[in-house]
Amino acid sequence: STAFRFDLHHPGHVSLVVVDVRGHLVRTLVNEVRAGGSHTVNWDGRDDQGRSVAAGVYLYRLQAAGLQYTRAATLVK
Repeated sequence: STAFRFDLHHPGHVSLVVVDVRGHLVRTLVNEVRAGGSHTVNWDGRDDQGRSVAAGVYLYRLQAAGLQYTRAATLVK
C-alpha cells in the first residue's frame, strides 16, 4: 500500500483518483468535501471493484481548490 498526503488551506471539495497510464480510472480514493489541514489517504493497490491491480506505473490525480496535480507512482509487488 501507499499513502498520499496533502494539505488544504481551506475546506473544500477534493478529488483524488488513481488512473493507469492510458488514463483509465482505477480507483477513486476521495470525492468529497474535506476540512482544511493535513490529510492522508491510503491506497491498498486495489481497483474500485476490490481487485488487486498489477504492478506497474500509475498516475494519481488530486483536484482541490481549483487546482489539479498529476504525479506518477510505481506499484511494486
